[in-house]
Amino acid sequence: MAKKKVTTPEKNIDDIIKRHLYWAVGAGLIPVPVADIAAVTAIQLDMLKQICSFYNIDYSEEKGKAWVGAIVSATMSGLMAKIGASAIKSIPIVGTVIGASAMAVISGASTYALAKVFIKHFENGGTLENLEMEKIKEFYKEKVKEGKNVAKKLKDKYLNLLETPEGKEKERQLGTRLKELSDLKKKGKITEKEYEKKYQVIIKNLMSGS
Repeated sequence: MAKKKVTTPEKNIDDIIKRHLYWAVGAGLIPVPVADIAAVTAIQLDMLKQICSFYNIDYSEEKGKAWVGAIVSATMSGLMAKIGASAIKSIPIVGTVIGASAMAVISGASTYALAKVFIKHFENGGTLENLEMEKIKEFYKEKVKEGKNVAKKLKDKYLNLLETPEGKEKERQLGTRLKELSDLKKKGKITEKEYEKKYQVIIKNLMSGS
């Protein structure tokens, strides 16, 4: 069985899940189609890295990306729902609201389910080298349903916040920073990897109030 680290309250496994779930729901509300998916994926990978650290599991970004993508894509309906919720944001006003709301819940539920999948796997002595997709799929689907209830509550809190002057300012800042980052990528001034990392930092800073 994987050996757990001696942890401080800041590194409690539940705190890791809650923090990343919070960020994922917030990232799902990003009013930019497709950009939200990139942000959520970066958050999920950061969560996996921290869960691996908690269980003393060797982490590989390459393997992390492969497994997160494979698990989320294992249920095509879930993958299409995520893409559809993001794409609908391109419809002016109404589409943005509906798409953001749906994407926030889907992103949160997926992040919650991924955490539960990896925790169960590591608790049973597994590593990133020996995940069995067939055993994971049904458990993941079950936890996605469970995670939707948690994500809906967080989404409602976010939407209430967005109605305040502070919330509107955060949304404005987010749009500006993401546009600047996108321009740097288009001009070839940063690599895809640098783009993903900077994306993650922007989301974390805004969600934490920085």
